[in-house]
Amino acid sequence: MKKIKKCLCFLLVLTICMIAKPNYFVNAETISTNNIDLSITFSNHSINYDVEKLVTQNGGQVLSEFPEIGALKIKCSDALVPKILNCEGVDSISPSLEMKLPSEKVVNYNEEKSVSSETADLYEKYQWDIKKVTNNGESYKLGTGNHNVVVGIVDTGVDENHPDLKANILGGENFVPSGYNGDNTETGDKNDIQDRNGHGTHVAGTIAGNGRIKGVAPNIGIKSYRVFGKEDTTDTSIIVAAIIKATDDGVNVISLSLGGYGLKGKCFWKNPQTGEVKRVGNDLADMEIYKRAIQYAIDRNVVVVAAAGNEALNCHDKKSVTNYINSTTTDKSFTYEGLGYELPGTVKGVIGVSAVGPTNKLASYSNYGENFVDVTAPGGDLLNADGSDYYDLCLSSYINGGYAFAAGTSMATPKVSAIAALTICKYGNIGPKEISKKIYKSCEKLDNDPSGEYYGHGLVNAYNLLK
Repeated sequence: MKKIKKCLCFLLVLTICMIAKPNYFVNAETISTNNIDLSITFSNHSINYDVEKLVTQNGGQVLSEFPEIGALKIKCSDALVPKILNCEGVDSISPSLEMKLPSEKVVNYNEEKSVSSETADLYEKYQWDIKKVTNNGESYKLGTGNHNVVVGIVDTGVDENHPDLKANILGGENFVPSGYNGDNTETGDKNDIQDRNGHGTHVAGTIAGNGRIKGVAPNIGIKSYRVFGKEDTTDTSIIVAAIIKATDDGVNVISLSLGGYGLKGKCFWKNPQTGEVKRVGNDLADMEIYKRAIQYAIDRNVVVVAAAGNEALNCHDKKSVTNYINSTTTDKSFTYEGLGYELPGTVKGVIGVSAVGPTNKLASYSNYGENFVDVTAPGGDLLNADGSDYYDLCLSSYINGGYAFAAGTSMATPKVSAIAALTICKYGNIGPKEISKKIYKSCEKLDNDPSGEYYGHGLVNAYNLLK
């Protein structure tokens, strides 16, 4: 009998502070209302399709499959788990956990619009963060990007008609299923990348805004891979499908202003009807699927940039991360024991980004940790006790053609994504490892951080990289 490994438990939460849409297979005539969502990974990245037959023949359904990385998402009774574990090639199985956005902090910009959308008036007045990264715009003289290099934004979509963005939007794809979270405007149309939330549009402006605001790379190409609707939930399979599709589309950089938490240890599920507690999984697949998708991109020369998170956690302290996971899990039928990890920041090859405020000090909300943070970038911070001075936040584009102030590692991450794209424009696609080295070498060293737990290699700077 196959050796069962320790359980690795996974909780994924978007780390913002504004702070393939899966294929659905319903093959069973009767689906039990007590079924739970489970993720499965297979050894050698090769799906055993006998598992699909087993699931459907026992009243379950196959929700999505990922042949590129050897994984499935299914819905079935927990009683079927032991039988699945005995199937040839099954590497791990675990609950699929819902992903939620944390509480957002958004301040809409409500001043009258300028006569021209190309004046860069808001850049001049408010965008201290972009100026810091570009040396007051000096980097624009050396390079602003082009459409031969593309950043894939896995997020809430983009405002396709925003005057500061539309010239650089090169398409993308929607992965939000029809009627998701009860939203009748969600039709499942793959071409529907329109942002209903605002977060993705803010990220896009930070990368490639070119109008009243400026991004770090105002002429770079961007593609939107929409994984969220207007509500604050999605799931791992949707994000994984988007990462794989963006990679297959040939994007050069994937920007993930989202993150999550993995747990190496044990996951327990309490049956809400009977009170019976069971240990579920043997290698927690939800985390493994996510890691495989990231590695799929890196192996194909895609630079992956990810937010460190907004929970003010020392992610080097694994027990603190575990405590956080248990304290914030909305489904209390699941509990976790073990050592916690932030994802995808801890995946080898990912550039993990913390956030600083206007004074270059670690932002009050930013996660940190030795051997966890790779670089830092301006993400904004509310420095005033009463929270009245929104100029400490980062201004960027927003839905309905507007603009908004926001703060978070989500605002820091796209600055690094843009710099990675500019690196490729200058040096060619020399591979994620070499591109990372050039970014690290060009960083400004910040004081009082000898271990790099707050700032990693330092504050990113587009001008230093391009000069």
